[in-house]
Formats: sequence, structure tokens, C-alpha cells
Amino acid sequence: MLHNANTYAGVPTGHSVTLKESYSTVEMVLQKLCYNEHKWLLCVDLKMVNLFLGQQGGYVKYPCFLCLWDSRADDQHWQRKDCPVREELVVGENNVKNEPLVDRDTILLPPFHIKLGMMKQFVKALDKIADCFRYIRNRFPATSYKKVKAGIFE
Repeated sequence: MLHNANTYAGVPTGHSVTLKESYSTVEMVLQKLCYNEHKWLLCVDLKMVNLFLGQQGGYVKYPCFLCLWDSRADDQHWQRKDCPVREELVVGENNVKNEPLVDRDTILLPPFHIKLGMMKQFVKALDKIADCFRYIRNRFPATSYKKVKAGIFE
């Protein structure tokens, strides 16, 4: 049961103590919040990004919503920097189980992960001329190229 679907200080919120984090639950909460009418920006953790985009959770081969990085290719970790861009989320391919609930461009990168330095490690490993890096660069337009390249998001 959804306990709360209100707007506090202009920020829509939804909270439940009984619902499990699943695709159908997230779909229902978005429906209760009238997300399709408003198309708000979303700031969620990376697990929720997968749910919003219909991706399979857990230890999967292609966990990234930006590219087709192979998480199980241990010999290539921190070596390969040219992962192909994930152009679209196609149900049944590359760990996509369901239709995306939101547009990928409405998701903001989580500030908590940035604060912990996880983004810094991630960005330093990217090819600086690749599409993934360009996507992140576009998400932080006020930050200089040199800062983003160094993984500094303050």
C-alpha cells in the first residue's frame, strides 16, 4: 500500500513501508504521482535507475544504462575504455527485462555516488572522446572540461 504520495515544498514524494522495490511497484508509484503528466527530473540511486529503465537487477552482464560494458569480463576491467554506447533499451536484449518507465534523460546522476568518489573512479576509466564521457560532460555543463576529465564534480 502506498502510504504517501504528496508534494512537499514543490517536491513530489512517495513512500511505503510495505511495498517491495520492483518494476511493478515503481510503475504504480509513478502512476500515483502522475509522473507522465509532469515528467519531473529524477534523482535516485543506481539500483533505482535500473528499475526505472526496465533493466534487470543484480549481478548482470550489462549493468550500465549508458553503455554495453561487460561486468563479467574481469580481464578487461580498468583496461578497456571503448565500450559501445547503449543507443536504446530493447526489451529482451542486454539485460533489459521491461519497457523503460521514464526517459533516460530525466534521470540525474546521484549526488551520493559523486560524493563517495565512485564517479571519479568511473570517469577516470572512461575514454575521454567516447560517447559515455560526452554524456556525463553534458550532465555537468557548468563544470570545466578539465575538472570533469579529472573526475571533480563540485
